[in-house]
Amino acid sequence: MVLIGSLFDLIVLIVLGRWFLPHVQRFLEAHGRTESNYLGIPIARGMGIVLWLLIWSQEIILMLVLLVEPFRVTLTMREGFLANETSIGRAVTLLESNYRMFMFAATFIFLLGWTDDLLGSKSVKGLKGHWRYWRDKRVISTGVVKALGTLSVAAWLLIATRNGKIPIWEMGIELLLLVLITNSMNLLDVRPGRSLKVFIFTSLGLVLVFGGKHQLHLFPITPVLIGGFLLYRHDVQAKGMLGDAGANLLGFTLGYGFITVGPLGLKIFMLVVLIYLHHRAETSSLTRLIEQNKFLNWLDRLGRT
Repeated sequence: MVLIGSLFDLIVLIVLGRWFLPHVQRFLEAHGRTESNYLGIPIARGMGIVLWLLIWSQEIILMLVLLVEPFRVTLTMREGFLANETSIGRAVTLLESNYRMFMFAATFIFLLGWTDDLLGSKSVKGLKGHWRYWRDKRVISTGVVKALGTLSVAAWLLIATRNGKIPIWEMGIELLLLVLITNSMNLLDVRPGRSLKVFIFTSLGLVLVFGGKHQLHLFPITPVLIGGFLLYRHDVQAKGMLGDAGANLLGFTLGYGFITVGPLGLKIFMLVVLIYLHHRAETSSLTRLIEQNKFLNWLDRLGRT
């Protein structure tokens, strides 16, 4: 039985995610990885580990499918029903190969965010803040390291998966889009549930609009989306923080979905919106922007304790 995209695959990921959640929280609390939230209440920081564990769990499932596939094809041939078994096997192999590249890229993004969680200073924010930090101390901040690392990982993933398929100038647009979406989740992750709401709604939108023709391209979203649903209640009720590592993974996964299935017009539109949001975050506050809109403010506070 091929598990990819099947109900059984989803059940396995959900069961694993529900098991990971309390164990990750206890692990973080036991090792002192707690931080006061915006209300001043100390909670576990770094719950985004659950997302990373689910990404790797999906890769293990794919590898198990590839191990079982030859025996399944052999059995089918003996029964005289070869049909499309070999083509299915090739599709699984191609999917696993593409997913593995995403998984390794996502792991580097996670580690960059985790390093920022461990070593970074929360008082250093924005381009001006990182510039002043370097000017005063002659040491680059972990935020700059994360930004350069994200740019490098995004460039590698694009070259590995998109080179030769689209013009070089479009790859440049996709590179900026991937980097800015990754960082935008960090900008949003200052209130419980905010970044997860954006990720879940946008991911479901991509699946509904483009899922019919691009199921395989959107496959990497699956484990992260499941993790997002499992973490949502935990996050929106301020029982744990995603941390930079988790927010980065949300943004990187969402950005990967956009660049692989989105038409050029949508990519350009999203790029303009993201540039505006980053400019607004640098000069003012995204929270203030949200609070000025009644609908966005209501949506932002929905479910929050």
